[in-house]
Amino acid sequence: MQIQDATDFSLKYTLESGQSFRWNRIDDAYYGVVEGRILKICQVGTTLRVESSAAEDRTTFIPFLQHYLDLRRDVPEILTEVNNDAYMHRTIEKLWGMRILNQELWETVASFILSQNNNVSRIRGIIHRLSERFGEQLTFGRYMDYSFPSPEALAITTEDELLACGVGYRASYLREAAEAVVSGELALTAMKEMAYPEAKRELMRRKGIGEKVADCICLFSLGHLAALPIDVWIKRIFETLYLRRRATYHEIREFAHAYFGDRVGYAQQYLFHYVHECPDWANAEHLSLIETSAPAAVEHRKSTAN
Repeated sequence: MQIQDATDFSLKYTLESGQSFRWNRIDDAYYGVVEGRILKICQVGTTLRVESSAAEDRTTFIPFLQHYLDLRRDVPEILTEVNNDAYMHRTIEKLWGMRILNQELWETVASFILSQNNNVSRIRGIIHRLSERFGEQLTFGRYMDYSFPSPEALAITTEDELLACGVGYRASYLREAAEAVVSGELALTAMKEMAYPEAKRELMRRKGIGEKVADCICLFSLGHLAALPIDVWIKRIFETLYLRRRATYHEIREFAHAYFGDRVGYAQQYLFHYVHECPDWANAEHLSLIETSAPAAVEHRKSTAN
C-alpha cells in the first residue's frame, strides 16, 4: 500500500528520535512492530510505501497509519507557533518533518516505565526480551519479531521471570501496572478521553510512574502536546540554552510553557533530537542564536537572576 502526499514528513527523523523502541532500519526501509503486526515502511519523496505482516483492510489501515504517524495534524502550523528564536529555527530546519507518534497506550505505559534510568539501547533490549518471552512470534518474509506482551500476560509473571529479561528494579512497577490494567483500576480506554491534567494525575497514581514518565505517555500516546517530559537531557538543554543556570524541574516547566505555549511537546522533541544529532549544540555560535533572537528568554534570566 502507499500513502501519497505525505508532505512535511520525515520517516527517518520521526522513527529515530527516541519516541519508540521497536523500529529497525534495514537498507532504505524501517521494520517495526505496531499493535501486533510487523510493518515495513520506506519513504520516497512524499510517498510512503507500506507493507504489513497482517492482512489489512485499506479502508481502516490507512487511517490507522496516518494517525500513528501523526500525518493528519497540521505540524507546520505547530512549528510556526514554537519557532520563537534563531536556535529553534535552526533546529526545525535541520529536523523538518519529524512528527510525534501516536502509539498504543499499554505498550507506551510499559515501555516508559522501563525507560527510567536507562538508555535507548538497553530499553530496546529489555523490550525485545520481554516480547520474545511473553509476546507472540511474528514473521514478515525473513524478518522476525514479537508482539508486545499484553497486560494479561505480564500480570501473571513472577519477579524472577521479569528479572531474567533485564528489567531490574522496575519489575514490580511493570507487573503492578499490568495488574491494574487487568483489574480495571487503570482504565486505559477511559484515559483516552481525559484532558491532559486528568490523564497525567491518573497515571501518576501508579507506583513507578512519576512526572517524566507520565508526560512521556501523555505526549507519545495520548496526543497531549502540552506534555513536557523532562529528563536529564531536557533539563540540560533548558539550563544551557535558555536559563543559563541550574534550575529546578518546576522552573524549567514554568519557563518552557510560558515560552513555547501549549504545543511545548513538539518544541522539546525537536530540541531533544537536535542535540543528539549535533555534537556542538552548546558551542558559542549556537548560544549566540539565543542571545540575539530570544528577548523573552533573556528577560526571564534577568528577572530570576537575583
